[in-house]
Amino acid sequence: MGTSSLQISSLYTQYLRALVLVSLMFCSSKTSFGVGFSDGYVMQTMVDCDYSDSSMTDMMYSVRYVFNQEEFLHYDTKIQKYVGNTACGVKNAERLNKDKAQLAQLLADRDRYCNYNINLYKPGTIDYKEKPSVQIRSNKLSSSQHQTMLVCYVIGFYPHEIKVTWLRNGVKVTADVSYSELLPDGDWTYQIHSYLELTPQSGDSYTCRVEHSSLAEAIEEKWDPAMPESKRNKIIIGASGIVLGLVIAAAGLIYYKKKATGRILVPSD
Repeated sequence: MGTSSLQISSLYTQYLRALVLVSLMFCSSKTSFGVGFSDGYVMQTMVDCDYSDSSMTDMMYSVRYVFNQEEFLHYDTKIQKYVGNTACGVKNAERLNKDKAQLAQLLADRDRYCNYNINLYKPGTIDYKEKPSVQIRSNKLSSSQHQTMLVCYVIGFYPHEIKVTWLRNGVKVTADVSYSELLPDGDWTYQIHSYLELTPQSGDSYTCRVEHSSLAEAIEEKWDPAMPESKRNKIIIGASGIVLGLVIAAAGLIYYKKKATGRILVPSD
């Protein structure tokens, strides 16, 4: 089931009116209820367009009212009326369902917003994809039969379907492999982490292989246990320092030659 959640400022007045109606009809006179609350009570209104990926005929526009983390009332365009989730919600639903003008407006909102958005986002109209980035990090293990855990970070991909496998010397590894849950990044993209516990052996190489619909060919990120990551970083830093030193020395030599060329030699008496 695909979901398009709408938070549209033009609906605010209508929802606020509904909140006021509910607040006037709230069941208990001892309970504070309204747009603002004391004692930590919170009112939430959630508006959704829910639809199937294969059809637009089953589209549902719903408005849900949650008070203090409990949904007590909701509107469903499939049955075109309010439904109470609690005893208090049932009482409010009976009264709200008598407002025919408001019910008609909710149906109009479904046609105006949900139908418009499904035409934008229905399958086949958008081929949005993001390529994943892949990194491997190693961690030492103290309470395991293995010495090392490799973590393959696969980040920033869309859609969420992805295949992550480990290879040892080119052969797929299935033992001691685990995965995190698929984690949404909040910007349409996802990330997932794969873990491999191992005891490094001389001559072995390990590869995290990632297959995704955004890639023409799989990404293969390699890790070589023969050289620890800290040592690789030291070598890289050392090599960078040598290169920088050579550049500075060459620049100094060029400067000296230019100065020497510009001198005028005066014969001594």
